[in-house]
Amino acid sequence: MKLVACPNCHAQYDVAGFGEDSVTCPCGASFPARCPKAVDAAVTRCAACGALVGDEERVCSYCQATVLRDPAPAGPVCPECFARNPERALHCTACGVAFLPQPVHKTVDPMECPNCPGVRLEARSLGGFWVDECPMCLGLWAPGDVMDRLVDRVRERRRQEGPPPASVVHRERRSLWQAKVTYRKCPACNAAMQRKNFAGHSGVVVDWCGSHGTWLDAHEMEDIAAFVLDGGLQHKPADGGDGTWSLPADPAKAAAVLAAQQLLIDERARSLARRRALAGHVQIDSERVIKGIGDLFSKLLR
Repeated sequence: MKLVACPNCHAQYDVAGFGEDSVTCPCGASFPARCPKAVDAAVTRCAACGALVGDEERVCSYCQATVLRDPAPAGPVCPECFARNPERALHCTACGVAFLPQPVHKTVDPMECPNCPGVRLEARSLGGFWVDECPMCLGLWAPGDVMDRLVDRVRERRRQEGPPPASVVHRERRSLWQAKVTYRKCPACNAAMQRKNFAGHSGVVVDWCGSHGTWLDAHEMEDIAAFVLDGGLQHKPADGGDGTWSLPADPAKAAAVLAAQQLLIDERARSLARRRALAGHVQIDSERVIKGIGDLFSKLLR
């Protein structure tokens, strides 16, 4: 992981494998795609949770994680204070800033809304992350794993503050129910996205591209946040699934699952056509039988 931070809005980006000289942030700032030179700094924070630790502590008193005081040379460099950190650190061990890199957009061209043909998405900040919003339908495009990061933020808030008051537990759903199943196109690659019921039992169906990100219709992120705050991720779905909310970026798996889903859709369409054809024959045969019985009664009643 090679981190850089925008000097204007402090959004973080992982430029490992980026391949370009500069990064253009949605806030409008451009800066070199080079991580800063590392400096050795005293370990005063837990790399797992960011809590303060004493000079002699070996285990974090807050999260019970092992305190690492000898970071590997290849560990991430803090984009704010430039301190060298242990591999897989989630927080800087010197200043405590959280490492929350976002995907780097390799193009500054605006993307088209998957729901509103011809309408361009506009960048906006949401919970410290950059997303793209449709000005017409208010849908959101969360690139990469930004949606998972937002969910983690909500889970952390629930862990710190506890469940919401009883007066707001049964919050009314704000997003619209989708009466018709539609497979939308990814705004980044134009491939059909998969439909995912968040956590398997939330009832909020999002559109997911395994390579580029997640599309959420208007108010779906709010409904997901309310579901998480209500403790929805602590209960397993009734269908026996594991309730996992994370949607890992695995293009090969995404393509395989999408192909399987398309086969099921085609088979269901063929089955429906056969049932309709069969129902039509049955109706015709029934009319013939009824007409025959009517003729028979007419003869008997003469």
